[in-house]
Amino acid sequence: MERRAVLSTLRLGLIVLSLTLAAALRADERQIVLVVNTNSPVLELNPIEIRKLFLGLPVQRDNRPLVPVRNSSDRQLEQVFLQDVVAMSQSAYDRRILAHTLQHGSPRPLDLQSRDQVLAKLYSDRFAVSYVWIDDAAGNPRLRVLRVIWSE
Repeated sequence: MERRAVLSTLRLGLIVLSLTLAAALRADERQIVLVVNTNSPVLELNPIEIRKLFLGLPVQRDNRPLVPVRNSSDRQLEQVFLQDVVAMSQSAYDRRILAHTLQHGSPRPLDLQSRDQVLAKLYSDRFAVSYVWIDDAAGNPRLRVLRVIWSE
């Protein structure tokens, strides 16, 4: 009987340890999220709309064009953007944007170099759309997360 109690306690301890480790691993998970101003008319964007938006093609809400804001503040953000959002190398993306700008006269996506500039643009323009680390968006009452675009 005593052996069963020890084994039961050991099992319970292993379960608690496993759950604790799983929670710790989950807390260390990094995510990049697509965000807009909380007053934005954008409630959702599907992957095709996101790609079109950042390739300079028109995507509208409330009969107004959305404003793509590239977040170049972090090298890993840039890599994820190129791989998971537009699915292009940097040079292919640059060529595509330049060709589209020259052929159609449309403006290039805004490319900001600091997190603070990206957040300021999102705060000031309800039609702006960008991507940030989840830590920059979580608990921020001025931003709405539309979707996770990458998870480590």
